[in-house]
Amino acid sequence: MIEEIFEQIADKSQVLHKKNYVISNLSNETIQGDMRGWICGHFYPKASVFHRNDVEICFKKIDVGFEEKLHYHVCSFEFLMVMSGKVEYEIDGDRHVLTAGQFYMLYPGSTERIVKVHEEITVFAVRLPSVPNNKIFVNQGAAK
Repeated sequence: MIEEIFEQIADKSQVLHKKNYVISNLSNETIQGDMRGWICGHFYPKASVFHRNDVEICFKKIDVGFEEKLHYHVCSFEFLMVMSGKVEYEIDGDRHVLTAGQFYMLYPGSTERIVKVHEEITVFAVRLPSVPNNKIFVNQGAAK
């Protein structure tokens, strides 16, 4: 099912912006471009319909071999669901292997990182609120 979604993704986003709602599509432009799968958040230009200060939403593929540095978010709650594949996360010092259908909910200040992508993963994530300079990297040997 996830592969079918990616097969149907258009090259460019098509946006219908009405007074009280927006309808759009996932596009290669969003997934593979500068936004790297982030659908909305504070990092979009202020004039963009996708600029949000209350929420960040992401849908992306992550390749085998990708590793992430240990970090935390100062004031954001995060929800992340693995839609396909297999990945090992470190969350607050504990390691967990997550597969399709599993998710985590992470409170502000909790550390996280991708340790190892065992099989290409597709993830859906929501982080709120969306604020600049909210991601803080931790030195691996240092206490937070």
